[in-house]
Amino acid sequence: MNNLRYIFSLIAIVVCLSSCEDVIDLKLDTAAEKYVIEANLTDQANGTRVLISKTKSFKSTNDFAGVSGAVVEIEDQQGNITRITESTNKGVYTHATLKGIPTQTYKLKITIGTEVFTSTCVMPAVVPLEDVYQFELSLFDGPRIFTHVKYTDPIGVKNFYRFIEYKNSVYTKSIMASNDEFTDGKQVNQTIFPYEFTDETKLKKGDKIKLEFLTIDEPVYKYWFSVDNGAQGGGDSAAPVNPVTNIKGGAIGYFSAHTIQSKEYTVK
Repeated sequence: MNNLRYIFSLIAIVVCLSSCEDVIDLKLDTAAEKYVIEANLTDQANGTRVLISKTKSFKSTNDFAGVSGAVVEIEDQQGNITRITESTNKGVYTHATLKGIPTQTYKLKITIGTEVFTSTCVMPAVVPLEDVYQFELSLFDGPRIFTHVKYTDPIGVKNFYRFIEYKNSVYTKSIMASNDEFTDGKQVNQTIFPYEFTDETKLKKGDKIKLEFLTIDEPVYKYWFSVDNGAQGGGDSAAPVNPVTNIKGGAIGYFSAHTIQSKEYTVK
């Protein structure tokens, strides 16, 4: 009798699973298109760059498809408005001389037809970049060389940072953002890890490394943190999700007013 019950239970499970096949239907191409905005204002000349595109269906290529004809404006704390014009590259808007001032607040406004997207960002104070150098660590696949960044975090102030690494002039795709929750007022030696540990991402003798050090405000930090931890399905997320945005109006992306410093070295 117990064996019969077991067999009937298995049959019932199979029937239930079969009846559920039509319910799990992932319509990956049905999501509504959204504008994607990547807006950067730095404290350096020629550092203003706004990229505007649209989301694509799941099966589309990852090629950048820029959106032309947008009206892009940045307003400073004194109410001065600067128009950011489209370059020869479709969907890429730049300004050769506009640069921000640390501790000042900036507003971004983008108009595309009848849609308006806005964002506000504070450019943090400069935190001096002291050094960038190679550092060897022994990991599961043996010794590896990584880039270390040295700086001293100001005491008593909430600070947020982003690190961008280039190897032989190519962006290494590392998404590194940090805060000073555990390093307030301390000297920091930050290790820059690659997006994945492969032979391709290894730093080798003769590689020319450039490290950009950005001070960012908290909403921008939350954006990059969510990109790193959520967009790839990590953390508590079961699947990739859109990162947290500081842009109002329904667009995806970010507006970052930040300071930027850089140093270079050659791997020995």
